[in-house]
Amino acid sequence: MQRHIECDVAVVGGGAAGIAAAIGASRAGARTVLIERNPYFGGQATNSQVTAYCGFFTRGENYDQVVQGIGGEVLKKLEAYGTNIHPRPSKSTGNVSVSFNPEYVKLVMDQMLKKSSVEYFLHAQMYEVVNNNGMIEEIKCTDDEGTFTVKAKAFVDASGNANLVHFAGIATNWGDAEGKVQQSSLPFRIDNIPAREILKPDIEAALKKAKENGIEIKKETGLIIKIPDKTYGYCTIPSTIVPTLDAETLTETEMELRSQVHNYAMAFKNYLDGFQDMIISSSGPAVGIREARRIIGDKMLKGEEIIMAPKSDDSIARGAWSPEMHKSNTSIKYTHIPDNEYFSIPLGCLKVKDAKNLWAAGRTISTDSLALGSVRVMGTGFATGQAAGVAAALTLDNTSYDVKAVQEELVNQGALI
Repeated sequence: MQRHIECDVAVVGGGAAGIAAAIGASRAGARTVLIERNPYFGGQATNSQVTAYCGFFTRGENYDQVVQGIGGEVLKKLEAYGTNIHPRPSKSTGNVSVSFNPEYVKLVMDQMLKKSSVEYFLHAQMYEVVNNNGMIEEIKCTDDEGTFTVKAKAFVDASGNANLVHFAGIATNWGDAEGKVQQSSLPFRIDNIPAREILKPDIEAALKKAKENGIEIKKETGLIIKIPDKTYGYCTIPSTIVPTLDAETLTETEMELRSQVHNYAMAFKNYLDGFQDMIISSSGPAVGIREARRIIGDKMLKGEEIIMAPKSDDSIARGAWSPEMHKSNTSIKYTHIPDNEYFSIPLGCLKVKDAKNLWAAGRTISTDSLALGSVRVMGTGFATGQAAGVAAALTLDNTSYDVKAVQEELVNQGALI
């Protein structure tokens, strides 16, 4: 029997942006369905072990919080499980982040969804989109029992790769002006390491020695994200370019990166002080993709503009992470936003231009490549996700969207705009 679900708002993707979109839409009064293909929610935090929430705070020692709402609730719930959510400015970049254990993120996401009115489905893969002249009518999904459809009045693409937009046959952008994307990475957890912060210059020196002594090292810079005062952390260095998103490419990519993981482990054990008893606990499991498809929206954020920290009347979220570009094996390039500043994210950057009832959130929103280096981070993803969900819930009649109404509902939900 063909299974069929009807709702007001359907959200594809259960990462930071998707969770916030679904809960935000439901709090705005919409019957909401959330589709996620993995066996847990959390996105890159849980599926790729990207264990730092970036974008919640402005840069520098005198930081301010710029993301609240559902994202802020996630931090508070993580704190209740013992996570130290005190922001930590990076000694090398000045950017401010919060580290966490991904197992607690899984638990927090589950609990928040259970307390909401969202209908949620793990193990569900979208495979087809019905697009009727710019009106998205339904999506078709599959699980291990067969197929089912989800019909909605409005949709949010929080898939990370703009899959819903792409499957609808709507044009997207890919990479920079030359079609080049940032590197993707496979983080891995390491245990039995010093409790101190591991400094970037020490990592780079160890990798240089390892390379000089015959260990194959590709990327020569990067971070080990430490949980404060704990003897474990997450290395984000193994990296490569992912040129397409087909199964063959992703298979080869993840095999290559798993090989890189063991090379970096050998480098650390042999050349990083205090790491001689280090062990690999886990990797990935999935490659963490920094840049893929992005929507063509009613508006576009540009990197050269956001670094000036502009504010706008149609803002629905705040971005504060300095654009971070991973395009080289020898350096990570930051273009810094002024300390204690943020930029506005207009609602039009979330609206898919060539669809009447389709919104985007997270790293799929309408930006150029440099601006993506800022808005792709998960703290900002919570903010754009909540905004996209609210916008979808308030435009079920598919007329032009009312920025003021969206802003008012976001403020009522505790978001910062």
